[in-house]
Amino acid sequence: MLVSCGAILSLMARIFGALGLMLYITLAVIIANLQIHIATHFSFFHEPIALGTVVFSSTFIGTSILTEFYGKAQAQKAVWLSFVGVIILMIFMMITLGFKPAAGFGQAHQAIQTLFMPTPALITASLIAYVIGQYNDIWMFTFLSRLTRGKLLWLRSFVGPLVGAFMDNLVFSVLAWMVFSPHPLSWNTVFFTYVLGTYLLRIGMALISVPFMYVVRRMVR
Repeated sequence: MLVSCGAILSLMARIFGALGLMLYITLAVIIANLQIHIATHFSFFHEPIALGTVVFSSTFIGTSILTEFYGKAQAQKAVWLSFVGVIILMIFMMITLGFKPAAGFGQAHQAIQTLFMPTPALITASLIAYVIGQYNDIWMFTFLSRLTRGKLLWLRSFVGPLVGAFMDNLVFSVLAWMVFSPHPLSWNTVFFTYVLGTYLLRIGMALISVPFMYVVRRMVR
């Protein structure tokens, strides 16, 4: 998953520039919101970890690339484009589920219903957390760039996504699994499975983003 995100991000930046990165970020947010329904176990952590973490974390790398090479305004535009993209998806899928399936299509209808019926609560939590997290990431990235006078790319490439990802992780987990959930989870489960568990992966993603930013800089320029 990680290799796929890096390869696709690089190609989109190389071939399509800012527009390609905006498209990737929009699709990645939608994909991550579908993956979040499943959690799995990894050998390095005893608690189950929600999927979607890697794909969603890659959006922070995408906005960092946009901020660095195309400007803060382009990065913020990508955030709102992905925001609207998720809402459009939700609207069309809710309309789709409003139709009675013809004979032979009941299984497909049930599958879509299983996947998208929990969407409104999760999407609301995700969108709120996403905007807060991304704006913190963009702000921190821009602040460090000005503070270092455009130097130390590795510093802002690591700290920006790290701050944004923590804010997103915390806000989404509390809203999705405690505030909006019809069956709220305990704070321990939310913290260790959804906040701490996934944030460990996001720290790894932030570390990986450092050399990745230098690679993309050569590709973009």
